[in-house]
Amino acid sequence: MEQHQNKERLLTKPLALLTFGHLITDVGQGALPVLLPFLKTAFNLTYTQIGVVVLVQNLTSSVIQPLFGYLTDRVSLPWLIPASVLLAGIGTAIIGIMTSYYTLLAAVVVGGLGIACFHPQASKSAHLVSSAATKGRSMGLFSVGGNLGLAIGSIAMSFALNSPGVLTNTLYFIIPGLIMALLLYRNLQDISPTETAPQSAAASHAGITNGQSLNYGLLAILLGFVFIRSSIHTGLTTYIPLYYIDYLSGSPVYASYLLAVFLLAGVVGTYTGASLSDRFGRKTVIMGSILSTLPLIGLFQYTTGLATLIVLALTGLSLISSFATTVVLAQEMMPGYVGMASGLTIGFSIGLGGVGATILGYVADHFGVPSVFTVLSVLPIAGVVLASFLPGKLFKR
Repeated sequence: MEQHQNKERLLTKPLALLTFGHLITDVGQGALPVLLPFLKTAFNLTYTQIGVVVLVQNLTSSVIQPLFGYLTDRVSLPWLIPASVLLAGIGTAIIGIMTSYYTLLAAVVVGGLGIACFHPQASKSAHLVSSAATKGRSMGLFSVGGNLGLAIGSIAMSFALNSPGVLTNTLYFIIPGLIMALLLYRNLQDISPTETAPQSAAASHAGITNGQSLNYGLLAILLGFVFIRSSIHTGLTTYIPLYYIDYLSGSPVYASYLLAVFLLAGVVGTYTGASLSDRFGRKTVIMGSILSTLPLIGLFQYTTGLATLIVLALTGLSLISSFATTVVLAQEMMPGYVGMASGLTIGFSIGLGGVGATILGYVADHFGVPSVFTVLSVLPIAGVVLASFLPGKLFKR
């Protein structure tokens, strides 16, 4: 009985380590949007060039993740977890000391590769250390680490850029990366499970039965949904600071607070959505997430003060509430290829959101920054259509 209770316990030491590792790894991703207005001024960049910076980060940190997922499904590489946390920290740390646009892109590549190495192996480990009944909530906790890292990164970078030294203060971001890498290295055995947890209970949430072959059409629909959600998320995190600093001539500190509110609300949404998906089904949460986002983005430009903060918080809460749920659904659809499933959902499809950011940069250069939010307010419609074709039933309890 005691052994069974331990299996059902949600927060275990391995999951806690992986969650905090996720937090530290994603700090750099949260810091970059706050950096962009300063980099734009320092290197005299256009909005299209800013979009390229975001695209490069997404390509290197996310799009190539399925390659690492494929590799980790065949060879256990637990050492990648601490090594990648360190590499991600190095990439963020050296951005502020780069002297040209091309060396800036090189620094972004370094940090991006660290992120790409971390997620497939770490999310696979988070999946395997969890019992079948808690996979949604476990992935929710693991994902909370990443989304909290995004929020902390934006706050920490805002503080760094408003302190003496300005851009060179990015060097301090190596410290948490180094500490976390050492901690993970000392606990490699705890975060390196060798046996898979039972799949039957988890698969039932997605309407998948044992022995059922992978439906590539449904997987493509899921990845398409993740791409739409990621394009919206990347667009908002990139253009919230730029809108307030460049278009409204507002305070960079206030802009970073707005971004932090959006990202912190996403942290709450991540775990809330994942927990609800264990109870009501994956499709219900995914559909509810994108439907509730639909009216919110269009309100953003028409609010001020407290109303803006409320709208941004609700947008972050609703948009990101499907994050962990889509990862778990893909893992359930691809039993035996958990690393690949993680790489596809956390990496490839999300990384393609960087393509959306580049296109939005072109829109901003030619039609103005406010037009970006007009485009973003329409994208959830495509997400609703795709979500309706996902496996499972709505409101199944």
